This record gives sequence, C-alpha cells and structure tokens, in this order.
Amino acid sequence: MSKKPDRKIRLGQLLSPFGIGQLVNFPNDETLMVSGLDAWDEMIDHRIQNAGFDHIDLSEFEIREPRLERLLGVSKFRKPFPFRESSRQNSRLTIPGVRFPQWHYCIRCGTMSQKGLSMPDIPRCSSGDCRGRLIPVRFVAVCPQGHIQDVPFLDWVHPDGIEDQEHILTYSAGKGSGDLSSIVIDCSCGARRSLAGIMNEGALDNISTCSGHRPWLGPIGITQPQSCDNSLRVVIKGGSNVHYAHIKSALYLPKTGDTTPELVQRVIERQESTLRSFYDLDNDGRALKLFLANQPEVKSGHLTIEELLQHVIDFIETDNDNNDVEINSDFDIRIQEYQYLNIGRDSENSDFKAVVKQFSDSEEGNFLAELFEHVVLIEKLRETRVFSGFSRLNSEDGRSLRNRINDLSVNEKDWLPAHVVYGEGIFIKFNDQKIDEWLTTANGNINELISRYHQEQADRMGEYEPRDISPAFILLHTFAHLLINRLCYNCGYGSSSLRERLYYSSSENNRMNGVLIYTSSGDSEGSMGGLVRQGKEGNFYKLVREIIEDARWCSADPVCMDVGSTTGQGPDSLNGAACHNCAIVPETSCEEFNRLLDRSCLIGTYSNPNSGFFANTNI
Repeated sequence: MSKKPDRKIRLGQLLSPFGIGQLVNFPNDETLMVSGLDAWDEMIDHRIQNAGFDHIDLSEFEIREPRLERLLGVSKFRKPFPFRESSRQNSRLTIPGVRFPQWHYCIRCGTMSQKGLSMPDIPRCSSGDCRGRLIPVRFVAVCPQGHIQDVPFLDWVHPDGIEDQEHILTYSAGKGSGDLSSIVIDCSCGARRSLAGIMNEGALDNISTCSGHRPWLGPIGITQPQSCDNSLRVVIKGGSNVHYAHIKSALYLPKTGDTTPELVQRVIERQESTLRSFYDLDNDGRALKLFLANQPEVKSGHLTIEELLQHVIDFIETDNDNNDVEINSDFDIRIQEYQYLNIGRDSENSDFKAVVKQFSDSEEGNFLAELFEHVVLIEKLRETRVFSGFSRLNSEDGRSLRNRINDLSVNEKDWLPAHVVYGEGIFIKFNDQKIDEWLTTANGNINELISRYHQEQADRMGEYEPRDISPAFILLHTFAHLLINRLCYNCGYGSSSLRERLYYSSSENNRMNGVLIYTSSGDSEGSMGGLVRQGKEGNFYKLVREIIEDARWCSADPVCMDVGSTTGQGPDSLNGAACHNCAIVPETSCEEFNRLLDRSCLIGTYSNPNSGFFANTNI
C-alpha cells in the first residue's frame, strides 16, 4: 500500500506565501497549485452531498470586517478551512489544488510527459515497463499579467518548426556544473537542445507568446484562456517572482465610544448580531428591552435596563451612520486607524487596547520629545488580512483591484479568503514640526530615489498616478526597518515575527507621520507583552540610540552608502543606502517589498552628515 502524500500547509500561509495561484512544493518532489474560489465552494458542496447539511456550518469560517468589505466589494470573508479527520461538523474539508506544472519527467529513464491538472495521485512513467516516479520540471513560463503556463519545450527543441510526427522528449540533467547548459532536452526525432539561455528575457519571443492560461481555475482556465500576447518569461517554479500575494488588511477598531461603560461594551461585543436583529424587527423596543433584561450584567444589578437600552440604541444608530462612510482606498482605512491610534483606548474587553504615553520632563523624555510626539502602547490588537489577488514577475502589474479579484474565480463570488491574527505593538507618532524642519535640509539623492520609483512604476503600468511619497516617507519606512531589526536582536523575536504598518500622508487636512510595529499570530490571542515593554520611555530611548548607531554603520560600508547615494541599489535601484546587512527585513514584514529605503535619511551621507533627521540630536 502506497504512503499517503504529505500535503500540509499552515492556515496562515494560505494567504501568503501560498495563496491562490501559487505553486507549493511538497515532499517527494510533488508540486501543486492552490485552486481558485470556485473549487473551494465545490469542496463545501461535495461535502454536503456526502454528509448532509447538518455536517457543514459555514459560520465557523465567516469573518466580518465592514471597512474591508466595502473596499473589496464583497459581503463577507472566509478563513481557510482546517482539516479534521473526524468531527460532528466541518470534517474532511481540504484546500483544493491542481497538478502544475503539467510537464513531468521520469527519474529513471528521463522520458517527459504532460499530466492532467486533476490527477490525484503521484504519476508514474508509462514508457515501456519503466514505471518510474514522475517529478515535475523545475521551470514554468509566466507573463506580467498574472498568467502561467508550461514551458514550450517542444518548440524550444524545434525552433525551426515541428514536423507532423510523434515527438517524445527526454530530460537529462547531466553531471556538469549544475547550470542550465547541463540540462539537455532530447527528442525522439533526433533534435536536442540544452536549456542554456532559456531564462533570459525575450528568450521565447521567437517561439511563443503568452496563451492566457489560468490553471488555478481548473481545466476551464486553459480551454477558455484570456486574450494575451505578452512575452513569456521562464522562471524557476519555486522562485519568489512566480507569485506576489496582494494582501489587504485592517485593524479592528472598537465601535463603541470612549465614554461607553465597560460593561456595556461587553454586552455589545458579545451580542452585536442579535441586538441588530431585534432592533431591525422591533417597532416599539419591547423585544430588544426584554432580551437585554436577561443579560447577566442587568440581572446582577451592575447595569440598569434603561441605561443599557439607551447605549445599545445609540451604538446601532451611530454605527449605521458610520457604515455609510465611503471606503475607496487603503488611505481611507489608514486615516481612521491613525486617528484611533493617536487617541488610544484603555479597554480590557476589546480586541483593541492602546494607551498613549507622553514623554516625561527628564533628559530621556526631552530627547524623545524633540523627535516624536508620543508613543502608543498597544496591548491588544486584532488584524484582518484578506487575500485580494496576486501578480507575477513584479509586485505591481498595473491591473486594477477588481480585475485581480475577478481572476480568482470563474463565477463572481461575494467572499474572499481571509485570516484573523492577534498580537501587540507599539505606535510611534513623529513630530510633524521636526519633520518639516528636516525636509528643508534633506539630501537631494532621496528625491532622485523617489523619481526613479515613479518612473519605474510608470514604465511598468502605463496609466500610473504618482503616489504620495516624499523624503518623509523614506524616513518613516527606513526607521521602521531598523526598529524591527533592533527589536529582533534585543528581544529575541524571530526575523519574520514583526510587521510594519506605515501611516504617511502629506495632505494638509489628513496629515500622517506614524509607524506601527506589531507582532501577530493566528495561533494565539497575542503574546506576552515583550514588545509593549519596549515602548516604555526608558526602553524606547535606548532603542532610538541603538537605531541611530545601526544607521551610521553598515558592514558593507563604504560601498552601501556610496552606491546608495549615487546610482541606488536593490531591485530596480529603488533603494538608497540600504542592503541586507543593514536595513532589509523579511518580505512578510515589509509593506513595500523592501523598496524605498535609505539610511541617509536618518544620519546623512559622508559628504553631508548634517542632512539626516537625527543628525543634530544630542546623543
């Protein structure tokens, strides 16, 4: 009896890095692609047919976040279903996938063959009596519009055309240096060609253009392709440029006002959906009043029914008004969060507890007050993360948000996959006046970096509207990265366990200059308070001093600083003085894919050391 394949993925990874359309490499050289939303619904329907409606409870997977629902145009979100071998409800649900790439080769004889997307078992060689195990080839072909297909090996071996006869390919890895020239494709007709140069840009232009395939949608994604004539680019199937997940996220913001008593908050958060139902159906308020009278807070005498009823009605009517607020972009979500973070909320019964800490009249406090307005200690934080599509080759491809969402399914859906994580964090509000003073003396090379970014985006997307980016944004972003690296070093956090959330706007009416660094985990409701303690005045003062020292010297200097101040470095030269030795963090921690970073914002350059934000601080 063959061993059951090991195909396990953590739930949080099913958004990023293993979201829909991504290739997942499993043990025993098996590669599968995560299927689209239609297949997820089919999995539920199939389980209902086999076990009955009473064995499925979709409410277990439902996640609500009104602001993200309005932004993404859906009515709800669903978390990926966990696999359970046996239970009363929601058992034996798996995340669907397809077998891709379809080109495989035999580990014994090297014979190549293409297998079906829906083939459930690991394929075997059918050449003669071989029966060797087939493993997928290492390469796929992608285009900038998110399409992916098999590498056209037949056309590669026969660049002058294929005669009308049967062609059987053989894959030979050879025993050379391991580069592409050591991999040779032989054809039964006698033609042969190595893969040298196949990954070069434009290598397939004279052979094939994109076929518009979307295999994550199943066979229909190939038999009914999208129209596309973009150039194909051959990449390694496990490469980071095969799939960039686009995640939209929002922090949970309490719906009740600051003056709402704690016990009232507890009732509303516990019974919100039921309270809304009674409010909508009730004409005279009797049913709502009767329901509230049975709440333990009222029965115990800690709340009067009249007080609770009035707070509940005020909450529902005010929240209904808030639901009419337009959410058209990430900026609309960020500005709300920014306002909440700066006000704070000291509540034990909410998934958002933030305490604003002003600086004291001490030497440490005075030093920090010159640079920052305050620090907010966030002891409780809940974040909803939604998978809203993906791109290939580049993190941005110019497609609209709606087009990326539509590519996740054949039929239009009213939901998207999401995940809720809990944690803690510290929010740093920079001093606006100090930033304004610094902007007048900032290095000109920072503006050149920003110009390169806008030009690169315009070349890639065509109809590009320049983002609101200034040297202040580069400052905030670089500070966030150095803070993450320092926290990992000081506190023992894993390199990918911290994330940044940037709050920046130069708009006069909605100005933002803040950074949130937080830890979040889908496996528990927060951590042990270690990050929050680092935000206390004494600890934060030491952190800032260490960050300044870290910015002053990189182990790759003087090269890092010199190259960063002239031509730039990193992908598309979109970083200044920032490399893996100083300011780069894991991709999962950064909102900008490790671009738009420059240490010279903090400490100046060798030729102009007084141009940094921290240059004239007393340290």
